[in-house]
Amino acid sequence: MSTGPRRRGKTQIGVLDDVGALATNRRLLLGLTQYDLADLAGVGISSVRALEAGRETLTLAIALSILNALGLTVAVGPRSGLSSWSAAVVLKLPAIVGVNDPDE
Repeated sequence: MSTGPRRRGKTQIGVLDDVGALATNRRLLLGLTQYDLADLAGVGISSVRALEAGRETLTLAIALSILNALGLTVAVGPRSGLSSWSAAVVLKLPAIVGVNDPDE
């Protein structure tokens, strides 16, 4: 039996890796550095790095702030119904001033 501190294993959930890759690609598309994004989202640079790396240590509020600054949306709904946006709850935050959405 180990007497040292218990540590959770470092696990990554596939979808977090996908979100991290999407966030990184979007940031680069917008021409932002990680520092720029942290400033726009009102979070620390370590939070941006954690999201982009797909780490599960971020709070939902921080992740949403970063995604919002990138002009991205998160939808939550039953897995069986997510083929249709009408079955999803879209989580939105107030728009961040200074981020232009090239898709609009």
